[in-house]
Formats: sequence, structure tokens, C-alpha cells
Amino acid sequence: MPRCRKQFAFFFLLPFALNRGVSVGQEIPSRSPSPKQQVVALVREGVACARQGYFREAEAAYRRALAIDPHCIPAEVNLGLAFFKSGDFRDALAPFNQAAIEGENTDQIHTLLAMSYYALQEYGPASRQYETLFARQPGNITLQYLLGESYMRSHQTDRLPAFLDRMRQVSPNSPVIYMLAGEQYDRLDQTQKAIEEFRRAERIAPQLPMIHFSLGYFYWELHRTDNAQAEFEAETQIKDGEIYLARAFLGDIAVASGNDAAAARLLRESLAGNPNIRIAQYDMGILSARRHDSAAAVRYFRAAIRLDPGKSDAYYRLGMLYRQLGESEGEHEMLAKVGQINQAERTSLTDAVSAPADTGAAQRK
Repeated sequence: MPRCRKQFAFFFLLPFALNRGVSVGQEIPSRSPSPKQQVVALVREGVACARQGYFREAEAAYRRALAIDPHCIPAEVNLGLAFFKSGDFRDALAPFNQAAIEGENTDQIHTLLAMSYYALQEYGPASRQYETLFARQPGNITLQYLLGESYMRSHQTDRLPAFLDRMRQVSPNSPVIYMLAGEQYDRLDQTQKAIEEFRRAERIAPQLPMIHFSLGYFYWELHRTDNAQAEFEAETQIKDGEIYLARAFLGDIAVASGNDAAAARLLRESLAGNPNIRIAQYDMGILSARRHDSAAAVRYFRAAIRLDPGKSDAYYRLGMLYRQLGESEGEHEMLAKVGQINQAERTSLTDAVSAPADTGAAQRK
């Protein structure tokens, strides 16, 4: 499966996981606040900061609360949420895991852990969290899909037969069977066959948002813009669809067609709902550069780099922007990163080409 697609699947559970924060008990009026009251006030302060997007300030408030009460689960969960919402998925793991150790055995915490591992492309740990959720909600099609994907991406193919049998027992007509087949074709770069499998899934579950997103993405890869636009627009019309992600791709299509006004509107709507969508940050950088707003362009390209440091396009755009600004040090730094990434990709290709002809055994492992 192309690397750029890996970042999207974990967004499908965002509406459930990213709630307004975990609450604590009511304050009791007192002239001298007790430690419990101080913790309550600090968690509320952190939640208020996070709602406004001030995640570092929220982190500081939660850490002060934990300094008073190291076992405060709401502070742990909200600290993880602050990291998660700002795209610091690695930092989010520790507080989420600590909350689980403290006894936060909820669907929310398992979802957030799964999504954090998934975003970090650590599919083995992600699958274990999805397994817990699947045991509780075996008929949940979204969980079926994400668990199956996690097994494939972590090379746990030996677990797929039992998983598919269990899935068929609880959901005999599940579209996930076709979706997982489509994913396999996508991994083999057989995009048209992937589309055919997802079309079969669509006939079973036409209101499942992730089917429309996947089809939109496949068409987008093939530069079939009209088909891609139709699928992304269909997703935005479905309740609980990942509308911000779909709007990001609709914005990207508008950028490519030169409709900057529509692109700017769609991309801003996307980022307002979820600032961690890489393609939206990247495209806003392109639009800002077109408007000669260099400061904004630098900010957006750096955000895109932070969200996926393994893609070279934002480094290149930023390097060219620094060249225009006469900042040779920044230009050389960015273009050097482009060279490193391209060299790594060439090395991988060279290894594949020079591999022994009989690779069947290796592929079966």
C-alpha cells in the first residue's frame, strides 16, 4: 500500500475518541482549596485551554494536577488527548497507557491507544487495542476493517482466518470481506482491482463513509478527478463521515484545478475540524505561497513536515521558498532532506531489483 495512504485509516474513529475531555468531580466551595479541589480546577483549566487549541498550556495544567495526584485518571487521559490533538502521537502513548494501568478500561482509551499506535505505523500494538474493542463490539464494521488492516500491515496474516470466521459469524454480509480484499490489491498496486472490491462493498453498505473515502482516494491516485470528487462529496453527506478528511481532498482537487477560492474555503474547514490532516497543511502552504504570504507558507509546510517527515514534497517546496527569500541556510537544509529521502527510496528500489529471482519463500514469511 502506498505510504501516503497509511495516515488516513485511523481518522475514521476520531468523532468517538476526540470528545470534549474527561471530567472530574464538582468543586466544593472553600476558602482554602483542598488538594482535590486544586486538581479539579487544574483539569478544568486544561480542558478549557485544549478547546481553544492551546495544547502546551493544557499540558502544563494537567502536569500540575498530576504532581498533586499522580493517580488522577482524568488528568492522564486529557494529557494524552492534548498530545494526540496536536499530532504528538508518541507522547500521547505514555499517559494513555498509564490511564489504562490505573483502571481506565474503556472503549475510549482503547480507541485512542489504537489510533496513536496506528498513526505511528506500529500496527502490532494497534491490533491488540483493536482486538479489545472488537471483542466488545464484534458487529462494528469500522472495527472489523481496522483490525483486519492492522493484522495485514503487521504481517499477522496467520490471525486473519480465525478473525474472518468470527466476523462472518456476527456479520454474515459484512462488506469488510471485500474491503480487505481491496486493501490487498492496493498493496500490490493493483488499484483498479481494489476499486472493484470496494465497489462490491459499497453495494452492501452504501452508507459506510470509509468506503467512499477509499474509493475517492483510489480515483484520486489515478487522477480520475471527477470520480474522486463524487466519492469525497458523498462521504461529506453521510452522518458520522470523516468530513474534514474528505474536505481536505476536495480542497486538494480544487488546488490542482486552480480554483484557489474554493480550495482555501475547503482546506480551512478541514483544518478547523482537524489540524492533523497533512494534505490540508501542505496545500495551504501552496496557496499561501501563491498569495506571496511567505510567513504563512513556511508555517504550513513545516506543519506538513511534522505530520509526515518521510515525504519529500514539503521539504522541496520549503527549500524553494527559502531560495526566493534569500535564506540560503534554510534552502540547503531543506534540499539536503529531499536528497536523503530520495536516496533512501532509490536504495529500497535497488534492493528490490537486485533481490534473487526466487523470492516466493521470502514473500510467504
